[in-house]
Amino acid sequence: MAAQILLADDDDTIRLVLSKSLTRAGYNVRSTDNPHTLLKWAEAGEGDIILSDVLMRGEEIFTHLPALRRARPNMPIIIISANNTVSTALKTGEHDVFEYVPKPFDLDDVTSAVSRAAGSLTPTRARAIKKTDSSPMIGRSAAMQPVYRAVSRYASGNLPVLIQGDVGTGKDLVARLIHEGGTRKNRPFIRETVFDNISLTLQKVSGGDIYIDEVSSLSHDQQNGLLQLMIESENIPSADRPRIISATRKDLHRLAEQENFRDDLLFRLNVAEIRIPRLSERERDTYELADAFLDNADASSNQSRRFAADALDMLYRHEWRGNVRELENLVRRLAVLYSDDVITAEMVALEFSKKIAMHPRDEDTANMEKLIREAAKRLLNKAGQPQFKDREETVFQTALQWVETPLIEEAIRLTGGNRARAAEILGIHRNTLRTKLKTLNIE
Repeated sequence: MAAQILLADDDDTIRLVLSKSLTRAGYNVRSTDNPHTLLKWAEAGEGDIILSDVLMRGEEIFTHLPALRRARPNMPIIIISANNTVSTALKTGEHDVFEYVPKPFDLDDVTSAVSRAAGSLTPTRARAIKKTDSSPMIGRSAAMQPVYRAVSRYASGNLPVLIQGDVGTGKDLVARLIHEGGTRKNRPFIRETVFDNISLTLQKVSGGDIYIDEVSSLSHDQQNGLLQLMIESENIPSADRPRIISATRKDLHRLAEQENFRDDLLFRLNVAEIRIPRLSERERDTYELADAFLDNADASSNQSRRFAADALDMLYRHEWRGNVRELENLVRRLAVLYSDDVITAEMVALEFSKKIAMHPRDEDTANMEKLIREAAKRLLNKAGQPQFKDREETVFQTALQWVETPLIEEAIRLTGGNRARAAEILGIHRNTLRTKLKTLNIE
């Protein structure tokens, strides 16, 4: 007999779409718009699988899950939610939810989750995850949903976890969430890179988590020591075995191919993998992150400030090479430098301009200067050729345009098309900017 789905969602359209899709897939569906009816049906013995939204008519389904669990302890529960935060994902683990599907969802994702639930009337594994006391990750973008789901799934497991992400994306925070959201919460969480004394390390971690930040930077001896630690740990009962959580911004597979990282260690570390997206991939999470960082900065002084809308737009358009960490540092600096109730776009633009002016000479700067010098040499070598002599532009004008055009275009992009602010950042008069836009044919 086909499994019966108890569907709960207060959105009529979503109920209709899901009901039709699941019915076509061969399931019997009974739907409601509130958690109370859902609980009544489950307590009466109806249904095989629950598919429910998180928030219905102001009530969270999580408040009813304990009663549902008492009535039907082995009934798979699938949660769908538009409140796509790590807190929601962790709550699903806390209540032994079978699957968590964030909105907006693909129908195939929902039917696939229902199909897996129908294969067994008990959850495939317990996920006794407690809500972490640390600051949760902020953002509701689709790019972050796989991260939240992975944290929920891996927190109470015994698998080694490899966290991959660029500088400043939040690898340390993910590692902390995995530790504090699982059964190891009350055991040690230690940062370790030296494994000379394996017995001492095992004693220190005492069945908790060992976190290795930027595992790619381990020396050959450190890699050997970590490998031996993992091998020796296999002799410890799983309940007391330490877990290795490692993080990297580099491609370990490529390093292994270049023989700069042990491939046998890589395969032991890369069992459960979490990839953290760059801030540029996280849609409009920048708005929520900036507001949260400003609130945190103001907490100690009991201030309550906000960003102007165009200031948030400017932050959103900025290219954050340092990702979330760079954004947080800028917001903290703005909070200290300005006492105004509203952080304006002008303030943000001024800090961006300072950053450009004060940026220290680094490898990127050296590479850029090298490329410019090579281009200048090629240009000067061509200057004596007949085809170049016929051009109206001089060598100097051509080279100047190389710099002027991208510089002005970037200033316009950074300020959202506000020419007055762009001129201020560039340090030129508005009339000069207007002339440059016309002569350089910049839209």
